[in-house]
Amino acid sequence: MILRRLATSIRKQDWFTVFIETLIVVLGVFLGLQVNNWNEARKDRVEAETSRERLIAELQADLDAFAVRRQWYEEVQEAALRVDEALRSDPPETIDETWGFVLDSWIAGGEWPFEPSAQIYSELQNSGDLDLIASGSMQRRLRDYYEDSVNEIETLMIFQSGYRDLSRQLIEGRVGMLMIDCLSSAPSPEPSQPSANPDTFYENCPPPEDIALLLRSAKSLRESETLRLQLNFQLSKLAWLPTFLDYLDRQAASLVSDLETEQ
Repeated sequence: MILRRLATSIRKQDWFTVFIETLIVVLGVFLGLQVNNWNEARKDRVEAETSRERLIAELQADLDAFAVRRQWYEEVQEAALRVDEALRSDPPETIDETWGFVLDSWIAGGEWPFEPSAQIYSELQNSGDLDLIASGSMQRRLRDYYEDSVNEIETLMIFQSGYRDLSRQLIEGRVGMLMIDCLSSAPSPEPSQPSANPDTFYENCPPPEDIALLLRSAKSLRESETLRLQLNFQLSKLAWLPTFLDYLDRQAASLVSDLETEQ
């Protein structure tokens, strides 16, 4: 309708009307574009808020997971230290002491791989939505946390001490089966779930009925010079792991704090 009136005004050379009609058309287009921009901006804000909340939730789940891993590795390290002390001391005198030594020898080789959960981060990165919630400096920090730390963990896990495999070879198979069955019933909850911090992961397991197998296992463990060397390497690795977990924990906590501040 407006365009028809504009054409009629041009034919009549009614330039004032032409100006008014043109202004109305331009203003209508401008307002339409502006409303569309406002809607897009509002949509981006909503998506940014949702994405930020999802990323924060992922980081908080990592914090929970690191806390559980730290507790688990503390128990493994304590077992390794008891094994080290036992190998420097006289042989155990009682069945319970012998069983404790063999059980600790098994636990000391425990491994529970860990790395930041990057599912949400990868989704945001691949969809381009990461730009909605993170500036250049924040994106670099997220990349350091999610990508660089994974490379460091992979490098760490490459250097295996050999203690785990060797200790399991020296322990009699039937004794190992008993410990697997007993330790597999120890709490290993999903870290992100409520009440996911048990008092201890490794409950005391009863000794095997065949005492001869237990005594042979203890004898093999104590007589292996290679095991002593591998235990030293294992202790060094176990001493470094909590430090690295603390480093990841500080990174995740700082990212959560800054992302929440930007909300």
